[in-house]
Amino acid sequence: MNLSSELRLQAIIDGTRAGTWEWNVKTGEVIFNERWATMLGYTLEEIQPLSIETWNRACHPDDLKHSYALIDQHLNNQIPFYECLCRVRRKDGSWCWIQDRGMLVREPDGTPTDWMMGTHIDVSIEQESRQHLAHLAASVPGILFSFEMVSPVALRFTYVSERSYSYFGLDCKAIEKDPCLFFDAIHPLDSAAVQAAVRGCYTSLSEGACQFRMFVNGTERWFRAVACPIQDPLGKLIWHGMLTNIDDQKHLENTLAHLSITDELTGLFNRRYLTQSLNDAMALYQRYQTPFSLISLDIDHFKQINDSYGHLVGDRVLTKISELMKQRLRATDIVGRMGGEEFLVLLPNTLGEEARQVAENLRLAINQSEYLAEDNSPFAVSVSGGVLEMTETITSVEDLLRRSDRLLYEAKEGGRNRVLAEQTTAENQGLPTSFG
Repeated sequence: MNLSSELRLQAIIDGTRAGTWEWNVKTGEVIFNERWATMLGYTLEEIQPLSIETWNRACHPDDLKHSYALIDQHLNNQIPFYECLCRVRRKDGSWCWIQDRGMLVREPDGTPTDWMMGTHIDVSIEQESRQHLAHLAASVPGILFSFEMVSPVALRFTYVSERSYSYFGLDCKAIEKDPCLFFDAIHPLDSAAVQAAVRGCYTSLSEGACQFRMFVNGTERWFRAVACPIQDPLGKLIWHGMLTNIDDQKHLENTLAHLSITDELTGLFNRRYLTQSLNDAMALYQRYQTPFSLISLDIDHFKQINDSYGHLVGDRVLTKISELMKQRLRATDIVGRMGGEEFLVLLPNTLGEEARQVAENLRLAINQSEYLAEDNSPFAVSVSGGVLEMTETITSVEDLLRRSDRLLYEAKEGGRNRVLAEQTTAENQGLPTSFG
């Protein structure tokens, strides 16, 4: 192809629709091509005479300052090329985005000249698209992100919106550069589930979602992430999604879950939770022989308390006894209100003798506490109870509760204010022993 270098260069410039500039860094002389002028809505004649001031007047002051800082770095050999994104005012007063690139011209032997040369390309459409995405990302109640995977464990974020910093204190660009910054901040108890969700995305090539906790400034916070794969024009799968904070949702879920297993008046566990706990304890016993014992307590003559002092005082008695039991039991013990004035205490990893002592201590604490009527006059409260250690002769939770009720009934019949424990020795199996 017998084309001159000048003709080939001009064809490249025309084909890329680039505005060209040449600048003498010592004299301020500049040379622009026609395309440079038309990008801004001018003809080349309209902007005569040309000098570096032509560019200085058109460029946004903030970007101009940044531009000269980068040029100084280039002239001082700190960076090999000059490149800067600038806002430039058009003839009609509007602003456009110009990608400004160039470098210092050197002689063949490397000697620097006084001239810098480069191109200006209008990138307003691309930049406006980025701005729209940034504004969208700033307006949605979450973090927008994109990622790609080359293996089930190799994930690379291609985009993370700036809200990541306000959500969990991590810079979006830092996450894009090193995804471990994000994954290392996930709660250790949730890390495996998140990794499983990522692997699921890779193997199924479908939408993935997961909930997890992260530590943010020492505080545990809940998030939900969902992502859907989309194939780009080159055939590569990119997952696009959003991460949102779900602290309020989790707080509501936890509150509802707590209410579903809690007695409203006393704050103890309710019958539903106690029954499930007994089923769990029995399953552990049947599989691993993990011991446990059960204490049942019932307030003596509670109807008389309500009739004599009123239901408000009766409620206070129930609440006070509940507090006394919570204060005197271990964190692993499960105490609840079965209904009315009856309470159950499940003692994990506890044999009968220890359970009998616990029950007796509870009885004494309740009996020795002071209870006040509406007029502040004191009255006494006592409880009766039964203690039962889990054995192989007990076949079900229903059987366990039935035996517990029998012991409680016998304690009531025996004079109240006492605890009966079922003997678990071979010769005395099933016989009650009285305390109190």
